[in-house]
Amino acid sequence: MFSVIPAIDILDGKVVRLTQGDYNQVEYYDYTPVEIAKLYVSHGAKRIHLVDLDGAKDGKLVNDSVFKDIRAAVSCELELGGGIRTIDAATNLFNLGFDYLVLGSLLTKDFQTATDIISAFPNQIIAGIDLKDGAVAVEGWLESSAISLSNLLSKLENLPVSSVICTNISKDGMLQGPDTEGLISLSSQTTLPIIASGGVSCIQDIHTLQKYYKSGIIGCIVGKALLSQSLDLN
Repeated sequence: MFSVIPAIDILDGKVVRLTQGDYNQVEYYDYTPVEIAKLYVSHGAKRIHLVDLDGAKDGKLVNDSVFKDIRAAVSCELELGGGIRTIDAATNLFNLGFDYLVLGSLLTKDFQTATDIISAFPNQIIAGIDLKDGAVAVEGWLESSAISLSNLLSKLENLPVSSVICTNISKDGMLQGPDTEGLISLSSQTTLPIIASGGVSCIQDIHTLQKYYKSGIIGCIVGKALLSQSLDLN
């Protein structure tokens, strides 16, 4: 079944959304992280996507107390990314009850450590691939990686990765629709399930992506559209 996964991005302990991954274009929201998590669950969310934006930039989890509070407050599945760089960090988060962890920059900065974490927690690690102008972006979208998308996908192909979250940074936070063409191209390059991220603005965008479920696009992450109330989980 195609999954719609609401996102909660945390910066300085607060619920925010960035525009095109730009830390200088931050929109803050009045909800506390726990309030918005509970709201999404009350509207039927089965899984929530959590991002530590400070952690993505600093290379270590920063807002851990916020995520612990969310984990204690809701019973749905939680996936968390941003600053997870060691197997000890991953182990601690799984021990706290998180269901999936997202590895992003580590996949290009230290693939061996990423492989160790993926192997230690089979089918619980999601590969987070962020694309900027066709290149893989890392460190909270602040840098471009030297590794190509096709090379990275081929390295992931035979590992027990749960799925791939692909974010087109140019679409993220713009509410202008997802990069459907790019996602279709991506899904043709891998057997791993793809979760779309960036640009979903309305129910029609979701219906468009659903058409490619059998092609490997199994879900989408929705952030700003929910916070701006242009889309409702119901």
